[in-house]
Amino acid sequence: MDARISKRKIPGRMSVFELDALREAFRRSVRENNVTEVEWAEHAKLFVKRATYRESRAIKA
Repeated sequence: MDARISKRKIPGRMSVFELDALREAFRRSVRENNVTEVEWAEHAKLFVKRATYRESRAIKA
C-alpha cells in the first residue's frame, strides 16, 4: 500500500478516494499473495492492521 500520509483532519474518517485506494491495495495484495477466497477474511484483518500501523507510524514521524 502507498505510504502517503493522509491529510484528513478527523482521525478515523476516510475519504471515498482513500477507501478506494485501500480496496485496490487489498485486491493487489490478494493477487500477489495468492490468497484464496476462503482466506480473505483473515487476510483482510492482517492487511488493515498493517495498513493502520504504517499510517500511525508515518504520522508520528
